This record gives sequence, C-alpha cells and structure tokens, in this order.
Amino acid sequence: MNQNKSKASKRFQWILFAVTLGLLAYFCISDNNLATLVNSLPSLNYFWLFGAGICLVTNWIMDSLVIRNLVSMAYRMDFGLRRAFKVTMVGQYFNSVTPYAVAGQPMQLIALTRQGVSSGVALSTLVRKYLVYQTTITLYSLAVILIKYQFFRNQIQGFMALAFIGFLAQAAIVVLLLLFTRSPKFTTKMIQGVVWVLTKLHIVKKPEETKAKVKDQLEFYIENNKVMLGDRRTRVKIYGYTLLQLTALFSVPFFIYKAFHNPGAPIVDMVAAQSFVTMISSYTPLPGAAGAAEGSFLMIFQIFFRQDIIRQAMLLWRLITYYSCIIVGAFFAGLGSKSEKLRRENGEEQNRNEPAGENNPGEQTAENGGI
Repeated sequence: MNQNKSKASKRFQWILFAVTLGLLAYFCISDNNLATLVNSLPSLNYFWLFGAGICLVTNWIMDSLVIRNLVSMAYRMDFGLRRAFKVTMVGQYFNSVTPYAVAGQPMQLIALTRQGVSSGVALSTLVRKYLVYQTTITLYSLAVILIKYQFFRNQIQGFMALAFIGFLAQAAIVVLLLLFTRSPKFTTKMIQGVVWVLTKLHIVKKPEETKAKVKDQLEFYIENNKVMLGDRRTRVKIYGYTLLQLTALFSVPFFIYKAFHNPGAPIVDMVAAQSFVTMISSYTPLPGAAGAAEGSFLMIFQIFFRQDIIRQAMLLWRLITYYSCIIVGAFFAGLGSKSEKLRRENGEEQNRNEPAGENNPGEQTAENGGI
C-alpha cells in the first residue's frame, strides 16, 4: 500500500515538473519573449528590480500570515509560519496553472489536512480567507475607481466600462460569500442542489450520507466564523495583512517602471493602474488569465511607459508576478509526507472538526515542521 502511494506521489511530482517546464518553455519561445527580455537586462537598474522582487515576496508572506492567524485562532495555538508558507505556495502554483485558478483552494485544503489540520478547520480557514481577500480587493477597487476615475477616463477612452464590469464581478462574489456565511438556509439549499446534480451525474453515490456530512461541515463553518467575528483583533490583523498583500503586489509595476530609469509617475497612479489590470483580467478562463493580463497591461500602462519599452516591461512584470509563482511554487506543490493530527497540550488528539474550546487550559503550540 505504501509502495503504491510512493509511486503515485512520484508520478504526481513528474506531472508538476512537466507542467512547469511546459509553461516556462511557452513563455520563452512565444513571440521571442526570452530574447526580448535578455536584450533589456543590461540597461535595467537592479536596485529597483530587486524592490519588485521584495514586493512579490511580501505578497507571499502576507498571505501566509493570514493562513497562520486563521488556523491559530481555530486551534488556540501557534501554527508555524513555515507551514503556512507552504500552503500559500501550493495555492500560488495551482492558481497559476489552472483555468479560473480552480485548483488552488482544493490543493491548499489537501496541504492543510496533510499537515494535521482537520478538514473542518482547513475548509473554514480557506473559505474565510477567500471572503477576506474578495472583500478587501472589492473595497480596494471601489476606492481606486472613486479616486482615479477622472484620470483614467481622460487617458483611455471607453476603459472605465471594462473596469466597472470587473468591479461588479468582484462585488457579486462577495455578496454570494456573505450569503454563504450569513444565510444557512440559502447555503443549505444551494448545497443540496449541487449534491442533487452530482447524484444525477453519478458522481455522488450516497446522496443522503453526503448531505449529512456537508451539513455538519457547514454548521461547523458557521460556528467557527462566529468565533472569528467575535475576535476583533485577529479580524483587524488579517484584513490588514490582506491590504498590505494587495498593495505590495500592485506596486510591482512601479518598481519595474523605475528599473527602466523612468522619472515621474506617482506610485499611487501605478498601484491604481495595476488594480484595474487585475479587475479586468481576473475572470479570463485561462491559466494565469493568459492574454487578458498581457493585453490589459499594455493598454493601461501605455499611459506611463514609452512605446519602445512597454513590451519589455510587460514581460518582466509577467515573469515576476506570474511565472515566479510557478517556479517557486513547484518546489512546494508535491504531496509530501502526512503529519499527525494537531494535538492538544495534554496529548489528546484533536480529531474532531471543531477547534479547541475556551475550556482548554493554557496555550497550545504546534510543531513548526519543515516545509
């Protein structure tokens, strides 16, 4: 049995390796991208280029801190940052290589459960993290539209219509997530409908048993969510981390702009422009929003970059913010070995779906564990 698992794990690693190489080869060969980038490297200011890399790493660390705080709050314990970072990079990798980033959260769920986090806590953590992220980016986008509407409308004709469509799509997701969180009846009916469809497609074999399991998980999630809403300090921290995460990621084009020895262009305008790029390209049904991301970058950042360097700037931005997630994430995306369930201080296994309660004496500490 263990031998079969080992073979499956190795096969999975080879698949990840092949996908990574394939995407990198596509980037290098397509439209002579690699040659274009190499030719631009000697003229770059590496101090500012290093700053762009720091922004990306900050984005990853902030994401890890959100995961760490959510899991720590659920278990009343310290969930190691190294473990949380691995979960972040698993999400970064699978978000990058799948359409609509559909595999990111399921693979993060697997990564958390293999680290000993119960499936209920893992699911609750990821849903709440997604709600925080979508709420923050929606409010971020709204602020940018209100503050910079006139500037971008004057610069790009007809552009704001695309931005509004992207914003409305983000807002709709937030509304659905809030219904999921605050309306158990709506969520139960929605889940029952999904189970019914999957049963008709012969994917779910035991519909009643599946409904019961899902209902238990939903009740646990709602209860766990109340705990988070009551913990104001943690709530402020994770929203703060997410705001820093987005700002760091949206600042990358500014550092690339300065790396090409460009003067002027306030960082606020560049951050606003990148948020518009994200709004427009987020819902393209291709891995990494291929095509839409590059096209929207070229369309919007022509305001700031000269025509002779904007293509190099776009390729450099894409390499830093997208392909680096694939390259670095590939080292974390394997299944790895399975950890024991997280334990209470007294040694009792935490094998229930609910987190440790207030009655548990003392603080709890998870083993830091290697990546």
